[in-house]
Amino acid sequence: MKKHLIVKFILIAYSVILIKVMVFKDLPIIRIGPLMFRFGGTREGPANLVPFKTILPYLLGKMGWLIGGINLIGNIVLLVPIGFLVPVIFRNVTWKIMLALALATGFAIEGMQVVLHVGIFDIDDVILNALGVMIGYWAFIILSRWLHSRNYKAIMITTIIVIAFAGAVLYAMYPTGQPAANARGDAGSVQPDSIENLIADAALGVDPCNGTGGTGQIISLGNKTITIKGGNGVSQIIKLTDHTKIKTSLGLISESGLQIGNHVTVIIDRSETAAVVLVCNDTIQNQ
Repeated sequence: MKKHLIVKFILIAYSVILIKVMVFKDLPIIRIGPLMFRFGGTREGPANLVPFKTILPYLLGKMGWLIGGINLIGNIVLLVPIGFLVPVIFRNVTWKIMLALALATGFAIEGMQVVLHVGIFDIDDVILNALGVMIGYWAFIILSRWLHSRNYKAIMITTIIVIAFAGAVLYAMYPTGQPAANARGDAGSVQPDSIENLIADAALGVDPCNGTGGTGQIISLGNKTITIKGGNGVSQIIKLTDHTKIKTSLGLISESGLQIGNHVTVIIDRSETAAVVLVCNDTIQNQ
């Protein structure tokens, strides 16, 4: 009984964190190697009711393999603990009930974003979220069977693999021995191959922001700087350099092509300098 109370508390606490992250987009900067991705902030735009409309471009690399992978994996992985914890509390739950719960969870997350005006409804996010819940449920079933059959070798091997994978992810996100950006915040300190791949992966004619409306709007232009206001109302000054790549659906543009009112997604290095600025279609079409 006491164990169930602890698990219930963990489930409730994690659900609160999940709402904070997935509904209100209260996300920290995601660091991968020398690149930092800012995915936080609210967003608005038309709903996507067509299954796989946003998933397929990510799978095909049209939004960039790195950005696509973060979006797809993030929407799945964050829901895995829900699928694992629920059957711990309700041992008699069936896969059909879990599937219904998985879909309901996805619809609830997307629905709250619309009702609270902090995001857009995307049926593909519902699919990915539901898949994450089911993966957690399947992991619980497999682990339960191993424990029941006393297959401790399989448990140990799986644990080592999971720890090794987690360690590899942490090493990639927080690398050691990487040179820091210099005092000028030169974006050239970002690995050139990574930047070129991000730019090359984005197909012409495709919205670089993938219909999300970006994570911020340019409210001021300065000398080698732009000020961006996020959906949460927080403004931030981002530095630009000659190495900064500015991408629209029509191709690369110069700094002079940026305008106040542009919705953008910014990829920065350690010194808050823009390595890549992705300009969303919803604001360039009216220029």
